[in-house]
Amino acid sequence: MQYIGIDVSKDDFHVAWNDEKVQIFANSKEGISSFEDSLHHLQYDRQATQIGLESTGIYHLLSSVLLTDHGWAVVVINPYITSKAIKSSLRQVKNDRKDALVIRKVLMLGEGYLFTDTPEILRLKALLREYTSLTKMKAKCKNIISIQNKYQQTTDEALDSVFPQLIDSLNENLKQMKKRLQKTNSEEQKLLQTIPGIGPVCSSALVAFIGNVHRFDHPKKLVAYLGLDCRVHQSGTSINGKGFITKRGNPVLRSLLFNAAYVARQHNPELKMFFEKKLSEGKHYFSATCAVERKLVGIVYAVWKRKTPFVKCD
Repeated sequence: MQYIGIDVSKDDFHVAWNDEKVQIFANSKEGISSFEDSLHHLQYDRQATQIGLESTGIYHLLSSVLLTDHGWAVVVINPYITSKAIKSSLRQVKNDRKDALVIRKVLMLGEGYLFTDTPEILRLKALLREYTSLTKMKAKCKNIISIQNKYQQTTDEALDSVFPQLIDSLNENLKQMKKRLQKTNSEEQKLLQTIPGIGPVCSSALVAFIGNVHRFDHPKKLVAYLGLDCRVHQSGTSINGKGFITKRGNPVLRSLLFNAAYVARQHNPELKMFFEKKLSEGKHYFSATCAVERKLVGIVYAVWKRKTPFVKCD
């Protein structure tokens, strides 16, 4: 098996052919075509070659889609893994050339997962990113309106604000986008929606950003993939510091699952008791909700992997 590491940025990508040779190509259809010409010239075999790319939001998608369409095996690697590999080296040098070499090394160690996104999944991801962006814009508008209301109390002068109309427009767009997401309802999405708290938007995000749940052989690995596992600092005999979630997964999906956990604990007695138990232990509201979120991911994993609807315990 031959391994190639690629570090992708907005305008170009660095290709590590081996432990020393790194070449630069434009991050465009022409640049990717030129890279493929090099693959053929150097006699790389599609059946015996793996190409590793770091997950970079949207910049790696063009290469991933085109190379996969042309029969190359593309492996997507979590940036957290390459970051750890760089930090573990004696010389913590970070540049595009070094990153490409590191990506190749972690690829050789078996890290990452095969890129299998279909055009439908890519469209679904784009729709979810747009939905999340509009949701954040709506939250900012609400915050500004709250500030304006406080200012209004200090003066008799009326404020001619555009933000209430902007929120109305955002609400209408979000409503239309929810309808579009409901039209994408696959059998997997319908199955996940049997779980209290998991609605059309969250089920769409789970299918889009997780893909094949069978690549995780334990629910804890799915929790870690989503960035919901805890990171606790401990040194010598000192008392454990405050734990934090790693946040190394997809932020869109993590945010949607947090909201889903809030709804789920209101409809699932078991999760409600678990949430109240965490509060009684002195946990902060958000920490307790994150704990419920991890429990909810375990339920999602079981329902999805067994392909059986959620059944509420009496």
